[in-house]
Amino acid sequence: MPDMVRVDPGRWDVAEGTPCLIELVTTDVGAACEFYAGLFGWEYEAHDDPWAGTHLLAHQDGFPVASIGECDDGRSRWRLYLATMDSSATAARAGGLGGRIVVPRSRVPGLGVKLVLTSPADDEFGLLEPDDRWRFDVGLPGTLVWAELVTIKAQTADHFYGELFGYAAEQFGTEHRTGYAVWYLGEESVLARVSMIREHLTTGTRPHWLVYLGVDEEVGTDELVRQAIARGGRVRVDPYDSGLGRIAVLRDPTGARFAVVDPAQAAEYGTTNNDDPYDD
Repeated sequence: MPDMVRVDPGRWDVAEGTPCLIELVTTDVGAACEFYAGLFGWEYEAHDDPWAGTHLLAHQDGFPVASIGECDDGRSRWRLYLATMDSSATAARAGGLGGRIVVPRSRVPGLGVKLVLTSPADDEFGLLEPDDRWRFDVGLPGTLVWAELVTIKAQTADHFYGELFGYAAEQFGTEHRTGYAVWYLGEESVLARVSMIREHLTTGTRPHWLVYLGVDEEVGTDELVRQAIARGGRVRVDPYDSGLGRIAVLRDPTGARFAVVDPAQAAEYGTTNNDDPYDD
């Protein structure tokens, strides 16, 4: 993921299609805030969203790392927002490619213009046209390190996002429909797409973005997992080694799925090959 952390004041130099916000929509804002504050030390401030009402902006060491708000459908989940310099034009292109707006555009003071869409691969993602002084901390403990789209419609996802943002995809695995693809902007790896394993699909299976939050190497993934369990979290995938680092997949106390990774423990593998059970 391109380096986007803690730059000097002025226009944030972020490429179209680069992750620029993660947002937790949850059935219990208070429980979620307590969980992530205990796990990562996040602190919160309220900001107004004209469409969704009051949201909390999570900070770590004074820099924004996530947004948290209440869901309206009873399903807690993490959303990934991708940067655009013209949200109207990008949304129109997305519509021409089969995307559909599900949360209309709104301007959030201090954040920018945001909206949420679904892609023809049935996943949900956001667009953010960031304000000039918006900052989003990544690549550090307690911040976004990586994100993967987990979907059954691999080819559809590769085509949609490739056309929308110009991603080039490098495929891994034995077949195009099964396996793992890394999406690039130029030489920079930006995101990845994981094909769901059909044997794991249930009637409750939904395509989703899996966000990876960094682990402090002095704590380590295994200890962080123990702390998450003690705070009401659940383990979906036990800790394992990968090319990104030592990874585990968890659910927070409200049911939202996320991954944690300690990059200091990266192994000699080309991809994460995350075997996440998909049932909700």
